[in-house]
Amino acid sequence: MSLVTFALGVNLVAALVHRWPFHPERWKKGYWLAFLSFLFIPATTVVGVVGWIDPGMVPRPKPSAVLVWVDNGLFIAFILLGIFWVYRMKGLRWFALSIVLIQLWILMGVGFMTGMALSGDWL
Repeated sequence: MSLVTFALGVNLVAALVHRWPFHPERWKKGYWLAFLSFLFIPATTVVGVVGWIDPGMVPRPKPSAVLVWVDNGLFIAFILLGIFWVYRMKGLRWFALSIVLIQLWILMGVGFMTGMALSGDWL
């Protein structure tokens, strides 16, 4: 996991060195909205907290189907929004892809924890 994290950090630094995205001619006002995708991380955490199942309960209850759908829907919405921002940020696509991949890496870790909380099966 640390190797992937390191590679994502190097990718971001390389994208910043290759073309500084915050130059006024390149950066448009709407590009800041790409960073709102970070809000998917606490939203996924909230789903895990709300639907948490105590692993000590016998028999273990089934996870809430609605919360499982919400968790999966947040992930799919994040992927679609990430594709949109990489497409939209012409001239800065490497930087946009770097940011989206870092967000995805964090979201996958949070989603793993949320899945364990929703199912009650902790590793």
